[in-house]
Amino acid sequence: MTELRDPAAATRGATRRLMWLLVVPVLLLLLVLTMLQLRQLRADAQAQLERRVDERAQELAELVRPAVEHVNDLRVLLETQWDEPPDSGPGLRAALQRRWVHGQPDGWSIDPATPAQRDRFGQVWWAPPDGSPPPEVWLRRAQAFVSQARVVHRRTPAFEATWFAGTDLNTSFGYPWIGTGRIVETLGVPSLTAIAPLRAQATQRSRQRLEARPFERSKWGPPYTSQLHGALVVSHSAYVFVRGEHVGEVSVDVRLDELQERIGRWSDAAARDWIVDEQHQVLADSAQPLTAPGGAGQGNRVVASALADRLPAGVGIAQVDAALRANGAALHHDGWVISAVARRDSPWAFVSVVPESTLTTRALPALLPNALIGLALLTMFVAGQWLVSRNFVDPALHVLAYLRALSQREDAPAPTLGARWQPWLDAVGETFRRQRELQRRERQQEAFKSAIVDNALAAIVATDAEGRIVEFNRAAEAMFGRTREAVLGQAVGDVIVPQRFRAGHEAGMQRMRTGQAPRLLGRRVEMMALRADGTEFPVEMVLWRTEAVGHAAHFTASMTDLSERRAAAQQIEQQREALRQSEKLGAMGSLLAGVAHELNNPLAIVMGRASLLEEKCVDAPALRADAQRIREAAERCGRIVRTFLNMARQKPPERRSVQLNDLARAATEMLAYTFRSHGVELQVELAADLPEVRADADQIGQVVLNLLVNAQQALAAQEPQAGAERRVRVSTGVEARRDNREPRVWLRVADSGPGIAAALREKIFEPFFTTKPEGLGTGLGLAVSRSLVREHGGELGLESSQGGAVFRLSLPISGERDAATEPGRLAPSEEATAARLLVVDDEPELADLMRAMLEGAGFEVATAESGAVALELLGEARFDAIVSDLRMPDMDGAGLWRAVRERQPALARRMLFVTGDTLSPGAEQFLAESRCGSLDKPFARDDLVGRVHELLAR
Repeated sequence: MTELRDPAAATRGATRRLMWLLVVPVLLLLLVLTMLQLRQLRADAQAQLERRVDERAQELAELVRPAVEHVNDLRVLLETQWDEPPDSGPGLRAALQRRWVHGQPDGWSIDPATPAQRDRFGQVWWAPPDGSPPPEVWLRRAQAFVSQARVVHRRTPAFEATWFAGTDLNTSFGYPWIGTGRIVETLGVPSLTAIAPLRAQATQRSRQRLEARPFERSKWGPPYTSQLHGALVVSHSAYVFVRGEHVGEVSVDVRLDELQERIGRWSDAAARDWIVDEQHQVLADSAQPLTAPGGAGQGNRVVASALADRLPAGVGIAQVDAALRANGAALHHDGWVISAVARRDSPWAFVSVVPESTLTTRALPALLPNALIGLALLTMFVAGQWLVSRNFVDPALHVLAYLRALSQREDAPAPTLGARWQPWLDAVGETFRRQRELQRRERQQEAFKSAIVDNALAAIVATDAEGRIVEFNRAAEAMFGRTREAVLGQAVGDVIVPQRFRAGHEAGMQRMRTGQAPRLLGRRVEMMALRADGTEFPVEMVLWRTEAVGHAAHFTASMTDLSERRAAAQQIEQQREALRQSEKLGAMGSLLAGVAHELNNPLAIVMGRASLLEEKCVDAPALRADAQRIREAAERCGRIVRTFLNMARQKPPERRSVQLNDLARAATEMLAYTFRSHGVELQVELAADLPEVRADADQIGQVVLNLLVNAQQALAAQEPQAGAERRVRVSTGVEARRDNREPRVWLRVADSGPGIAAALREKIFEPFFTTKPEGLGTGLGLAVSRSLVREHGGELGLESSQGGAVFRLSLPISGERDAATEPGRLAPSEEATAARLLVVDDEPELADLMRAMLEGAGFEVATAESGAVALELLGEARFDAIVSDLRMPDMDGAGLWRAVRERQPALARRMLFVTGDTLSPGAEQFLAESRCGSLDKPFARDDLVGRVHELLAR
């Protein structure tokens, strides 16, 4: 066979080498030509990109020219006609009317004018501090200015607005008309008179710029929000000088949507294009247009969007500057092609970035003929090799293939090779058939055994009549931890039967050997088995007897491991018990929440009255100190109730900046009585200036509370001993910075109890594992606590100690701190002190308390004992805001809000609900629906007054 194979292989190798010698030089030449052509095509694509960018830069220069000419014409008009402007008649004087704000005069404008007058005169407003009307010369200047601006605007749709702003006078005029109400709204000021400080600041900036650049007469500004329609515009302005004095500025706003529309038409699908100003601020983006902010105070707000933030990864401003200096020549950097052009007479530049792969992709279609030529050469190579193989090599390979097929299957068909090869093929085939018959018989026996025993899912152990193991399948090896080779021939009782059951096993084997009636044959029985490591585990076994021909009887056992089934049943029972405990805790929590709610009303009265009494006792220090102690004690009760309600409240996790010391103090205050009643000393050592962490306060508070409860229960279960102290220490601090992670804050709870055994140190964090007596715990506290801490990126673990248990909680410090979650307190204003409030509460004491607090703050307050009385008062008098209890007997706060919404929708948005029902789902749902604020009982005077100020500021 070797003599037949070697010549064939040598012939095929020689043929392939010959074909490659002919084809490879031609393919290499074709490849070189293709690479040269690809290089030229990429250069052409790059040149096309440079032409496109240059053309777009030229079009931008054409777009800029009308705005520059328009501003320059208006500047020349004002400078030449400043002292003697033409008289266009009394039309503007008649259209100009005094403007009023809250009953007070606020300058002059043409807001009341007709649409025709507005179209003719645009907008002219005059608001000097003395309230005098504008002189005639200013009206003539404005009319001449607006007349020329109106003509230009009608033929230039891209212009948004044209304005003149005076420097030393609070006045402006321009086209088209825009209401002064929108002007003050978008500028975030209450009146036209209030624009004067803003105008003074702008004038100061302009004069500083002129001092720094004395030859500058015009400038382009950054994108900002237009007062007219709220769209993004860019302004071109020019200084107006009269007799060398700077008297104002002329500006025109050009809408950026015109630039965005053009860049959308210009954009190439594979390119990313931008129009930027001289400071590299984006004016238009082919992929991500600029958006204008909305809302009051947004007028004239600069919308800065740096080009550096929008460039693709790998391209920076340095590359863009280099492209601009190259004057249109494209640059290659980090897989990108950058091209940028800015005309000298244009303040804007056109920037385009294209992946280098795009240039290659565009050149590939032109290389198709080269690919076809290469494919033709390869086809010729394959065809030639096929002819050689068919005529010279294939016969030898067919012989080898036939011999290989016979070694694999007996019915392999013999190839047709002619009379020369046929006798040899017949002899080899007969030899293979005889050998295969012998192997088939042996494999049948082995396959039968493997199908029944080796592949069984259950462990199968077979013994002879003497109890020695004769078969031990793979499932048995996995179950008992022993190998088949190691147990064959050993007594089955010594291998898998525990020591305490071996006597019974031997007795059973003796009964079967003596022919007595067996007790276990054919029955499903549960028993204990022994693993190789000496551990016992439950199994289910079925035993049967097999009579082998010519041999003594054999016994076979099929066994299934019951460990997981029993563990699952035990876990299900534990979960049922945990569910029952959870339902009990839920019912108890609802009951205690109701009690806490009922405590909130009297606590609020005690806190409020104590605070008022404290204010009245300024001249009596002793009485003031007593009132202060009453208030502080009531506040402590309120904090304990609030802590409990926050823990019991079901709400989605909300992470914010929290102080770990505050959570520790709240937990220790809540459990202080429990510790004292059990004779346990509670020591609190909190580090000063502890950084805040970003976490869910309720979840981390539950973890701290669980650690304290565990420590208290561990000490309570310990028998009191003379001289032995019962102490729990709570401490906090900051970890030193490590190279592999950011600093962390930590909290440690250490007790002087019996501690935790070394064997149980890791098991205590497993679900449903507890070291407490039955009925005191579910085994879920530490497991859930560790899970909550790890969700925050921290760790909860047990530290080594000489005595007692020491648990350590660590949390990472956030890189960015959240904005303050509590709204800032608003200082009282003249409008707030004059506000009229309606207080609604079914408890007279609480209503009188809130009335006293609010009247002390300068409010005018009326009270109502129910929602129905409140509605009657609303029909007789006007109120600026309503402070109402949420739960009342005849009409609750929700019903009152819906009635007020029907009658006075604006007043319904200024309602504050005082409630102690923080656990009620209905209360949470109503507050979310109404979007009204709420104040939890008990509360301090500053809390109530501050929330009312916020309400009136809406």
